[in-house]
Amino acid sequence: MSWKEEDEYIDEENNTGFGEKKLSDGFPVPVAQRMVAYAERTGKNIEEVKQMYLDYIKKEYGVEDYTQEDVDILIDWAEQAFVQTRKQTASTSGTSTWVGCFIGVADRTKDRLTNIVNANVKLFKENRAEAIGTGRVGVYEKDGGLWSVRNKDGLQPLDESADSEPQHGIKVGDEYVCLLTRKGMPSPSTRMGRYAYFLGGEEGDFVKNSNIAVWKVDLTDDNNTMNLDIGRPCKIPVIPPREDANDFFKTVLGTYSNFEINYSDDFVPEEVRPLLQPVSYWTNEEFHDMYVRLDDIEDVFESKKEKTNIGGRSVTYGPLIITKGTINSMNTEPRDSEYDPEGFNYFMSLSSMNGDVDCWIPGAVGIMTNPFQAHWGEQAFDYAENSTVFVFGRLGMKDRDGLMSPKITVMGIYGHPRRCRKRASGGNTGVGQFE
Repeated sequence: MSWKEEDEYIDEENNTGFGEKKLSDGFPVPVAQRMVAYAERTGKNIEEVKQMYLDYIKKEYGVEDYTQEDVDILIDWAEQAFVQTRKQTASTSGTSTWVGCFIGVADRTKDRLTNIVNANVKLFKENRAEAIGTGRVGVYEKDGGLWSVRNKDGLQPLDESADSEPQHGIKVGDEYVCLLTRKGMPSPSTRMGRYAYFLGGEEGDFVKNSNIAVWKVDLTDDNNTMNLDIGRPCKIPVIPPREDANDFFKTVLGTYSNFEINYSDDFVPEEVRPLLQPVSYWTNEEFHDMYVRLDDIEDVFESKKEKTNIGGRSVTYGPLIITKGTINSMNTEPRDSEYDPEGFNYFMSLSSMNGDVDCWIPGAVGIMTNPFQAHWGEQAFDYAENSTVFVFGRLGMKDRDGLMSPKITVMGIYGHPRRCRKRASGGNTGVGQFE
């Protein structure tokens, strides 16, 4: 069975194994494991790392002789000394710089390892030896009160009590198996990711050829709830799609755990930077075809709607669009929702010549993007009804009193400070507007 490693593990492993190297200075094994892992991540000599640890505990805790300390506190000090460096030195190999701006976020997360886990478990059930031999599956074994993991190179001891289930264990029959890092150590069996929508392109292609498209940036683990400034020009380090990716993944950009956003417009000459502001960038048909006039969205739904089959039934869904409208009503307080993954959502309606357009704003948008705030940074302020806002989301249709009318599931909102009225006291937050 062949695997493309970049499909499975795009993050740098937090190696908790001692590996093949041994320290002879009497450090407890868990401390030595962290030293070796740090040395491998940073390329430092192991002697430098040992001295770094000794200097750390001397400076922070006045310890001159670590051999007089309890093992558990030595482990905690090692975690303090080296844990921060994991994120700082996480791998960025294979990344490219994309420029543009974030325009929205998906309403839910999904486990990026589900298929990987299922495939490995299936192989393990069919052929135990082959599964272990791939180097991607390990089997937990109890060894003197601690867990060990059997990988393709043999039995690897772990600093994990066997009195409870193994941290990364996957129950298969009466055994626990796990995914493995490239170094043969247990790896998490879940990686929750959320797509954030990005309007832009690879820096060179963007600047030279003005190639602009909508991309899905896969924010995983702790980053899947990170705050995003919608519409603000930025540069981001991402893993480009593989050339042989299927159609869906041709627009997915991977990220590492140390993903950071550089909010800046310095990737274009100063005289054209005003074109990066959402008022122009989101609406200019010379840049992209995402923008649709609010009065035209019904026609756009009919021309661009797609069908898919879910559970044996045909489901029609509309396109992703950018539009602009004046807020007729809104509720800035979360409203309980049994359908939203966060358990709540928000509502606003935009005024159109053809009638009001309902806009449902998922809870994740409220958590990550400040949807009821105009602009960013020091210029930001809460806006009120009768403000004009730019909206990115998925267009849909709903049955209203026997008539079909458009609706938008909103993924991102940008309020321009010259088009938004400042909110004096929080606006209308009553439930009466929904009656």
